[in-house]
Parts: sequence; structure tokens; C-alpha cells
Amino acid sequence: MYRGYTVIDAHAHIFPDKIAERATEGISHFYDLPMSHQGSVHELFESGDKANIDGYLVCSTATHPAQAEAINNYILSVCKEYPQCIGFAALHPRSETLVSEFEKILKLPFKGIKLHPDFQEFYLDDKSVYPMYEMIEDSGLPILMHMGDATRIFSTPDRLERVLNDFPRLRVIAAHLGGYRRWKEAAEILKPSDRLRLDTSSCLDFMPADEAVGFIRKHGAENCFFGVDFPMWDHEEELERFFNLNLTDNEIRGILSENLIEWIRSF
Repeated sequence: MYRGYTVIDAHAHIFPDKIAERATEGISHFYDLPMSHQGSVHELFESGDKANIDGYLVCSTATHPAQAEAINNYILSVCKEYPQCIGFAALHPRSETLVSEFEKILKLPFKGIKLHPDFQEFYLDDKSVYPMYEMIEDSGLPILMHMGDATRIFSTPDRLERVLNDFPRLRVIAAHLGGYRRWKEAAEILKPSDRLRLDTSSCLDFMPADEAVGFIRKHGAENCFFGVDFPMWDHEEELERFFNLNLTDNEIRGILSENLIEWIRSF
């Protein structure tokens, strides 16, 4: 617990030790940002333990179709060893074996799917990936969807809004408050919905506090999750940024853990 609150990091990327340094460097180059940590499980817990983090939603992105199975086996092994972890599975929309991969995921204790249109290079609203959304929608599993980029347009807020309109039962966690570096667009375009959740990862160091609070309250604090985007950021530092928002006790309690726990339990 941190300051008396249960805390679950709802957005943590992890990698096997042998590739953690290389994978973290790749993220750093992609965003032109220094990383606070390397993305190994050891460093995740080292950072989290300093802030008394209680749980983690862990995931990784399949940047190539052939990577999904190995990633999912790794995420499962971590969740088995560390019960405080909640695993989201990797899928690649261009995989030739997408259906069989997803059928396998449904038999395993994953709690959602992780997609990153910018890393995977697909337009979020490309009709060719709609069959993937249909499968996920029918399963009831949520998608943790990377949202936004300063220069790329794969995951813009208008694309997500279009997908949500086309799939009325699809559940999505829109990472980075709906659009990294595109928060003005996200605020104007994304409509509050009982199928849409947002996480705070990679936002609080860039947004003015009043802007972040306004966006959270527009969508309802009950629909928001606290996320760190490890290994990009440090848990203690990100929690300090979060508490500087001066939200109410109920808002803090919900965002830090209760909202995610309730949503995961609902499917």
C-alpha cells in the first residue's frame, strides 16, 4: 500500500531477461525518451517494491506475428510465479494463424489482449483487422490499446471512436488517457462509455494537473486506472505525480486499484 491506498499498476511492459535491455532500448529510440528502468521482471518489482505496489497488469507487444506465442508463454510463466500479476495476451492482427492463436488464449487465464497499432503498424480502424475485433468482442475480453503518438497516425482518437461505434460490445482500455501527445483530440473526440476505460500511463509528466483532472472527470474517475508504463517511468515518481492532482479520496481509491479490480471481475 502507498499512503494507505492499495495500488495496482495497470500498464507494465515486461520482457525476458535475455532481451530486456535490447527491448527497452528499442522503446527508448522509438519515443526518443530515456527509460527509467530496463523491462525485466526483477526491475519491475524493484521499482514497485519501493512504492509498495500491490499488483501489476503485465503485457508485451508482438511486433511480428511469430512473436505472439513466445510472449504469451512468458507472460503466463510470470503470472504463475507471481500471483500479484494480471496477464494480458499478445496478438498480431496480421498473423496467418490468428484464429487458432486466439482460441488458445481463451483456454488460458489471460484477462485481456494487448495491441499497439504504432509498433505493429496497423491503422486501428482498418477494416482488414475487423475480424480480430469481432473475435475479441465475442469473447468479452478487453483490449489494452496503445493510443496516440506525436507524429504517427495509426492510433488516433478518432480511429478508436470509429471502432467503438462499429463494435457496440467491444471493451477497450484506452492507454495514455486516450492518446499520447494527442490529449486535446482525445478530450474532444472520445465519448464516455461503460465499455471504455482509460489509464494514466505516460501522461502525468506532460499534462498540466488541471487538464488531467478535467479529462479524468469528463470520463468519470470510476472509469480510469493508474498506470506507470514501466519501464518508461518509475513507480514512486509516477505516484507522486498522481497525488499532485489533488483528487478526492474516493477518486484516488478507485483509480489506484478498485476500478480495475471491479472491471476484471465483471467478465
